[in-house]
Amino acid sequence: MQRIVILGGGYAGVRAAQEIVRRDLDAETVLVDRGHYHQVVTEMYRVAAGAEEPSGVQLSLRRLLPTNPRLTLLRAEVRSVDCRERTVHTDRGIVPYKYVLLALGGDPEYYGVAGAREHALTLQYLDSAVRVRRRLRALAAAQGGGRIVIVGGGLTGVELASEIAEHAAGKFTLTIVQAAPTILPEEDAKLASYAQGELEKHHIEIRRGEPVTDVLARSVKLKSGAEIPSDLTIWTGGVRANPIPKEAGLPCDGRGRVLVDEQLEAQGHPGVFAAGDIAHVPAPRAPNGLPPTAQLAVQEGRQAGRNIALVLRGEEPKPLHAKILGTAAALGDRHGIAHVGRFRLTGRAGHVMHELALLRYLYGVGGMGLLEREAYLSWARPPREEPASPIADKAGTSV
Repeated sequence: MQRIVILGGGYAGVRAAQEIVRRDLDAETVLVDRGHYHQVVTEMYRVAAGAEEPSGVQLSLRRLLPTNPRLTLLRAEVRSVDCRERTVHTDRGIVPYKYVLLALGGDPEYYGVAGAREHALTLQYLDSAVRVRRRLRALAAAQGGGRIVIVGGGLTGVELASEIAEHAAGKFTLTIVQAAPTILPEEDAKLASYAQGELEKHHIEIRRGEPVTDVLARSVKLKSGAEIPSDLTIWTGGVRANPIPKEAGLPCDGRGRVLVDEQLEAQGHPGVFAAGDIAHVPAPRAPNGLPPTAQLAVQEGRQAGRNIALVLRGEEPKPLHAKILGTAAALGDRHGIAHVGRFRLTGRAGHVMHELALLRYLYGVGGMGLLEREAYLSWARPPREEPASPIADKAGTSV
C-alpha cells in the first residue's frame, strides 16, 4: 500500500489530512506532529496577554482528524527529509513515503537584527506565547508593571498591544516600534488610521519609520540613534520558513520557502508538495508569493490534499485558486477593524467580524460538533479527558 506523509498538524496539515482521508484512497496516510494538539495560532496574542487560557487555543488532533484505520497520527519531531530516498527522519525513526506534504510552518524572521533572537520573545506558537504571559505576570508582580516594547506594527503586534493595554490597564508602558511609515502597512489606510487612534487612546506609543538595529537585554536601539528602555521586548516582525526544506536541497526563496508551482508541487521534485508558511505559492499581482496567513494556509492545505489524491489516482492535479476573503483585527474586547470585500468595518462591527472569522475557521475544520464541544458555545473550557480513538497513535521506532 502506498503511503502519504503529512508533516505538521497546523492549518495546512490538518486540512490536507481531512481532504485525503475523506476520499477513501487505497493508501495509508501518516500525519507527523510533535504534539497532541492543533494550535489556533491567530489567537496566541490573547494567551500572551492573559485574556485566554492556553487550553483555549488547543484543539485535539484526535478529534479533528477523521476516524479511519488508514490514518496514523505519529507524535514525533521531524529532523530531516531525504527526497532522493523518499524518507522522513524523525526522533522516533524513519518514515518512508510515496508522497509527502511539507506543512511545518515557520520560525520568527529577525532580519539579521543583532540580539533579537537572544533577548526578544515571540508569539510564534503556544509555548512562546506562554513565556510572554509568564514574563508579563512576573513584571506585574515584582515591580507593579514595566516597560514593554513590541517590535512590529502588523496585525499581531497591534492586537497584542491592544490586549495587554486592556487587560492590564495602567500596569505597563507600551511602545510599538514599526520600520514602515505606518502600522498595518498592508491594510486599508483608513482602517490603519482608526487602529492607531485606538492604540493612542490606550496611551500606547507608536514609533513609525524607525527600524530596530539592536535588541539588548534592557533596551532596544533604533536606526535613528534613539534607545528605548525595555523590561520585555516582544518580536512580531515577520516569519521565515522552517529550515528543513532548504536543508533537504529543495528549491527555496530568500526566506526559505519552498518554490512550488500552481499545483503546490515543489519545482523539480515530483511527489513533494508544500503548503502554508513553508511554501512560496505563485499568484498574479504577488511577486513575493501569497502572504503567510492562516486563511491561505487552510486553502493551500485543502488543495494540496486534493492534488495528492488526484495524482495517486493517476489524474492531473489542479491549480490553487486562492481567495483572500478579507482581514480582521481585534483591538481589545470591544473594538476592531475588518476589511471584507468593499466593506470597511470599525469599532464593534470590526470586532464582531474578527470573531466571526474565527468561528468560520473552527466550523470549517471541525463542524458544529467542534463549536458545541470546544468553541463559542463552550470553547474556552479546560479540555476534558479524551476517550480512546480509533485513529492509530504511534510512537514507535519506525513506521
